[in-house]
Amino acid sequence: MLICLGFGHAAADPASLEGERKAFAEAWESARKGQHDAFRQAMPGLRRYLLYPYLQYEDFRHRRAQVPVETLSQFLDDHRDWAFTPALETAWLRSLGEQGRWDEVLQYGPKSSDVAVRCHVARARIKRGDTHDLAPVARQLWAAGSSQPDACDPVFAWLRDTGGITDGLAWERVALAMGARERNLARYAARFLDAEQRPWAERWRRQDLGDYRSLNQAVHWEAGERARQIIDFGLRRLARNDPDRAWELFQLLDDSQDWSEDTRGGLLAELALWSAVNRSPATPERLEAVPKAFRQDRLLEWQARYQVFEGDWTGASRTIAELSSTLQDDSRWLYWMARAALETGQVDEGNRQMAELASRATFYGFLAADVLDLPYTICPEPPRVPMEAIDGFRQHAAVQRALELRAVGLSNWARSEWRRAAQGVDDDTLRAAAAVAVEEGWPDAAISALGNSGDTRWYDWRFPLDYIELVRARSAQAGVDPSWVMGLMRSESALAADAISHAGARGLMQVTPHTATQLARRHKLTYQGRSQLLDPAANIMFGTTYMAEMLARFQGHPVLATGAYNAGPRAVDRWIADGYTGDPVVWIDTLPYFETRDYIPRVMAFATIYAWRLGQPVPRVSSRMPPIGLPQADPPGTAEVVCRAES
Repeated sequence: MLICLGFGHAAADPASLEGERKAFAEAWESARKGQHDAFRQAMPGLRRYLLYPYLQYEDFRHRRAQVPVETLSQFLDDHRDWAFTPALETAWLRSLGEQGRWDEVLQYGPKSSDVAVRCHVARARIKRGDTHDLAPVARQLWAAGSSQPDACDPVFAWLRDTGGITDGLAWERVALAMGARERNLARYAARFLDAEQRPWAERWRRQDLGDYRSLNQAVHWEAGERARQIIDFGLRRLARNDPDRAWELFQLLDDSQDWSEDTRGGLLAELALWSAVNRSPATPERLEAVPKAFRQDRLLEWQARYQVFEGDWTGASRTIAELSSTLQDDSRWLYWMARAALETGQVDEGNRQMAELASRATFYGFLAADVLDLPYTICPEPPRVPMEAIDGFRQHAAVQRALELRAVGLSNWARSEWRRAAQGVDDDTLRAAAAVAVEEGWPDAAISALGNSGDTRWYDWRFPLDYIELVRARSAQAGVDPSWVMGLMRSESALAADAISHAGARGLMQVTPHTATQLARRHKLTYQGRSQLLDPAANIMFGTTYMAEMLARFQGHPVLATGAYNAGPRAVDRWIADGYTGDPVVWIDTLPYFETRDYIPRVMAFATIYAWRLGQPVPRVSSRMPPIGLPQADPPGTAEVVCRAES
């Protein structure tokens, strides 16, 4: 066995490899800019280079309509395990359909799951007169909650002309569209309803426009399946924002509806859940009305949160005991069960539970240690991976492609190839993947692999110190704790400098271009555009500046500042506007946003581990969590870190 730090491996001739990489990067950039002549001139000299098929992919992607089908089909077959193949194949099949090459569409397209390609295949069958059993396929394509690609229009016209759009199918699409809040699509689908059914679709659309606050009008509707469906959907939607009005309407309409047991039970559970989320005073009676069969974990968790918020510790203890065994063993609910014991005078039992929980290196484990003034338990285990396993993983073709793609700056493709190599493998292979990632300076890949392998005690690799000097320098300038910055960065991006979220947040600290623009204006920082946010130094500068802003805005309260970094300061303003004062852990665990509810504890736990990793005094988690809306009491100070039974 080997502790995998600093090992090496043989490499190709460095000068030759660097030359190939430079030529590849130039060719790729030419293709990106549309300079196809320069691109094609560069290709022949790179035929022996590992990533040459990526250049072929880029060439075929641009010329897919002109490339002979046999050539492109063979290329795809030869590269089935390459990351670019699915996207290229879909684009090619779409182009065949757009050109009306129906024989080729039927030859190569039937196995595709892409909606546009499926519609091209269906149209090809219509063109060739092969419509046996086509109607079910066309109906499935039509019944969608969003607009389908233009390629589907001829298929839908055929379905309409052959009488395939029945009243039931039209209503199915109305319901799907309303569920997706696509009102215009619902209005379109309603045109295919029988005349006597169209008013139901219009009622639904009008109710949706008014957020279902006028569902009392349903007392005048004819009872039946359509009415029940609209009322059920509307009450569930309304309950999210106004559970009291939703409950009032439910009571008004309940007796007039012939609900099924499942529909009524599910609706009662949903109304009770959102009552708890919104802390309605009537929550207990609504929870009591939910049939036992519908008291599932999601509802029980919110019942326990409501009881904790209200100080009903006996009730909270009973509710937590109803949770599934998996959730009962979760650190969060172990903490609240122990708190309930202490709050109800069961001091010995509560202390015993807290002491047991304090052996876990989690947010709630650290809190339990704070309750008993115990040391923190962090038991590191040196990463050990056999060299043959490391070499074996490194020899995987997709891994070699991933590492080379990363070397030439194509990080998205590199991740795609890496995921292919690490997908569905056993724990030993995941550990080998982590070892390779560490050697290659790819921290987020190592973190992901160890998260899947379950090696939570490999702290050196799970909490790497990449970028620490930048963090220390910028933290000092911004006046924030570097361990807090590292914990937040670890939570935001897993230290992926090139990370880009679906919302457009970028880089190590997931700064949005809008936030960077505002920070640059307020603090006279240099902002040169979104690409700058992928530079670690610039990203950390903006991220730490924003952390300092949030800390100042919320009077030095790290919990509120962390929540604001995740959800925005206005969201935190709303959450503290109800005047709650007191225990910050209660406040965190009853937040309505699940992402922020999990984000704050994660950042606080990671900050604690990073304080230990950095060799600085480890602040107790409680010291970062002053009461909400009350003066700061004397902070609990720092914690000794030891290794006990579990971590």
